[in-house]
Amino acid sequence: MPVSRGAAVLLAGVWLGLLVASWVAATASFRAVDRVLGPEMRPELSSRLAPLPADDRRIALRHLASEINRWMFARFGLAQIVLALCLVITAWPAGRAARGAVLAVVVVVLIQASLAPAIESLGRSIDFVPRPLPPDVGRRFGSLHGAFVLLDLSKAALLLLAALLLARLPLK
Repeated sequence: MPVSRGAAVLLAGVWLGLLVASWVAATASFRAVDRVLGPEMRPELSSRLAPLPADDRRIALRHLASEINRWMFARFGLAQIVLALCLVITAWPAGRAARGAVLAVVVVVLIQASLAPAIESLGRSIDFVPRPLPPDVGRRFGSLHGAFVLLDLSKAALLLLAALLLARLPLK
């Protein structure tokens, strides 16, 4: 396997792993809120949060989880632009099919980068809004977030396809 093709397969695999890890981390941060506030809440935390109503505790900790996720996804978004550039460079000589899959990944990354500011802004604006959200706001956030998630799933499939195409190319 030529060096650039091997590097491209490695990059696609690492990127795919980081993508799955980002999904796990984002989900875990919100689930941790329920776990920390649940029956297993540490007595020290319980006594410090006692002056706050239960709903306020949950909102504050969900806000923290949101901020952690926003920080993570902003940096990961930049990292994905760098990964995309590296993948294009290393996969370019591999042929039209692999190149097409990689370029499709780049398009997805750029679309997500254009959606990210709106998701972040709207997300911050609703962090302390009581639930359920007003229907129009809930629909807007749900649409933006849903589009981002579908694009992430598409990106994962395209990265897998690119890696498979790159790995299956005949040796020259």
